[in-house]
Amino acid sequence: MLRLLRPPADAQRREWWWLACVGLLAGLLLAAGLWLERERIAAREQALLAQQAAVLHDNLGEQLEAINNALGNLVAEVQKGASSLDERQRLTTRMRNFADAMPTVRNFMLLDQRGRVLAATAEDILGRDLGEREYFQTALHSTRQDALVVGRPFYGMLNGWVIVLGRSVPGPDGGFAGLLAAALDVQHFQTLLQSVRYAPDMRVSLSHGDGLRVMALGADNEPEGVNLAQPGTLFTRHGDSGQAASVLQGMPQPGYPPYLMALRTVQPQLLHMNKPLVVAAGRSLHEVLADWRLQAWRFALVYLLVGVVASAGLRLMHRRQNEARAQAQRLEAGQRGQREMLHRLVENLPGLLYQYQLEPDGRSHFPYASPGVADIYGHTPEQLQADAAPVFARIHPADLQPGMADIEQSARTLTDWKSEYRVILPGRGERWLSGQARPQRLDGGAVLWHGYIHDITEAKQQALQLQDTERVLQHLMNEMPIGLCMVDARHRIYFRNRRFLQDFGHAEAAAPTLHEWSLQAYPDPAYRQQVGSVWKDAVAQARAGDGQIPLRDYRINAHDGTQRVVAIGGLVFGEHFLATFQDHTERQAQSEFLHRLAYLDGLTELANRRQFDQALQAEWRRCRRSSTPLAVLLLDVDYFKQYNDLYGHPAGDACLQAVAGVLQAGLSRASDLVARYGGEEFVCLLPECSADGALQKARALCRAVQALGLPHAGSGVAEVVTISIGVACQVPGADGSPEALLQQADAQLYRAKTAGRNRALAADPEPAGA
Repeated sequence: MLRLLRPPADAQRREWWWLACVGLLAGLLLAAGLWLERERIAAREQALLAQQAAVLHDNLGEQLEAINNALGNLVAEVQKGASSLDERQRLTTRMRNFADAMPTVRNFMLLDQRGRVLAATAEDILGRDLGEREYFQTALHSTRQDALVVGRPFYGMLNGWVIVLGRSVPGPDGGFAGLLAAALDVQHFQTLLQSVRYAPDMRVSLSHGDGLRVMALGADNEPEGVNLAQPGTLFTRHGDSGQAASVLQGMPQPGYPPYLMALRTVQPQLLHMNKPLVVAAGRSLHEVLADWRLQAWRFALVYLLVGVVASAGLRLMHRRQNEARAQAQRLEAGQRGQREMLHRLVENLPGLLYQYQLEPDGRSHFPYASPGVADIYGHTPEQLQADAAPVFARIHPADLQPGMADIEQSARTLTDWKSEYRVILPGRGERWLSGQARPQRLDGGAVLWHGYIHDITEAKQQALQLQDTERVLQHLMNEMPIGLCMVDARHRIYFRNRRFLQDFGHAEAAAPTLHEWSLQAYPDPAYRQQVGSVWKDAVAQARAGDGQIPLRDYRINAHDGTQRVVAIGGLVFGEHFLATFQDHTERQAQSEFLHRLAYLDGLTELANRRQFDQALQAEWRRCRRSSTPLAVLLLDVDYFKQYNDLYGHPAGDACLQAVAGVLQAGLSRASDLVARYGGEEFVCLLPECSADGALQKARALCRAVQALGLPHAGSGVAEVVTISIGVACQVPGADGSPEALLQQADAQLYRAKTAGRNRALAADPEPAGA
């Protein structure tokens, strides 16, 4: 085995050995580069899918929390009394207000302890017996009265999937006294699922915790209502993992091609849901890696073509060398024969055996030239016996002066003359010759050379072709998609590819050795010492192991002064090593971009609820430190459910975008924030704004929205789209909280809607600490 790692003694075998080593190294580098690129693409796609699944999870979780809060408020109202007709009518009115504020809720209803419908926003189900329904039986036998019951989805009479959410109504004795339920229209989640699709082949779905899929986007010709809880599916593997979030690769359903899919279990802990919902975002692995496969095939084809050309060139060169060697051996055998045989061999020897004499006065001639001189120079031996000038007339003009200088040097020092040069022969064109001779000084001061000259045109052409092949391999390494450099045993950097120079600079003139390069790449001495120690240990472990230097991230200063995050690894071979450089700076920038997307609402491009919650906490603390007021405006588009039913969901989305534009334009201060709170609800945060100023601003926003003039035939207050606003203002203190301030705004919004909508109402401002 060790013999295979040492170059063979035979020259031709050694050349094949080196070609194989170069080809193997190039193949390993190519395979490593392609594999690293594949892993980078897969990792980027996993992060992106996980981010989109997180957006779905957070949005659905917020909506479930809102519905649970609404059910909780209604349960509390039922406990106060719902036995009389007036009480039930008030309860029905309250349920309708909640239904108007929540587009995803199709119907609210109250069931007694036997399952009979006592009150509902849909009058056609009053008095119906729903006691045998699965969600009612689940609530009836539940041990937790504060649990949110999630019923099994069913296909409703209005041609759409429905999921019933319910909260138990405790009786005076603490037992089960009924169920308050909300029927969710799954179709309303289509806009949310569509908003996270960033590729045509992307698959987004919503499923019940038991595996029943109720919505799927991006899956052509697939029916809803498919049971995903089958052995080996991604849904089953996600459930078996016990994790709330997972990114898996496999079949979404039996018989499907592999997918890369991120799944999230939607089951907020505070809701005590008996069954979760599961959202999934995925892409076909075939489509994710399509560009990478095309690139791999291209590189593989170039690699194979270069290998074939290099092998053919080397084989042809060896054939010529073997032919020349055989001829030389025949010549040597002939010299051991008789003089006649020697003369006959000389007569027929390819090339030229000669004696060349240079006189002290500069004249020169060929005392002896074999018949091969005619093939070499196109002259007879007799023509050159008196004067060598005809030979020098054949030499290529570019090689004549260097050739004369070599002859003078050999004559002066009596060292062997060796040269490769070109001649131009009539009818044959340019030919390459190789000659060598040993000088001898004569008694009269002349110098006599004994030598041999032969035609090496074909061998020279093969050598040039081999050089071209080496340049192709050099180009292949130079064009690799990752940075490469090679370092010898003295730490001299003897190769830098284009990507290395492009990304990190520091050419050979500026940094010929690894030490000088590190001084520029790691200007901080402490960090440079740390990197040097880690790298030295990694190289030592690679030499003791399989030769692979594992990838590790480092902070590198590029030649333009920018700092980049680079993963550096490599391969050790002998006393040399190859270092690979992968720039991860863009990946970090992409991660920051995705982080930004998580804080914006996809429809209106306003801040989403997550960003608002964080801003509310921060502004509360800041205003508390400065003892300045903080105002919150909570607003709702009036009769928006009727708008959607009358004009359709696309028009509803356009309406929300128009309202968002008005709100954004109406808040001119840099510290003000407007966010989409959920559905058709918006919220405005006004730091350092008094109660009067906040109310005036709210009324101005009401007028601005009405001035849009968006037609609304289903509105009960105007012929155009209007809004209702609840205003709350407080100087933050130790006894207050941001949540309480938001609840005050919600209460004022309820007052504004109860008072007839299309208005802004505010409570009296509370003093600091109140």
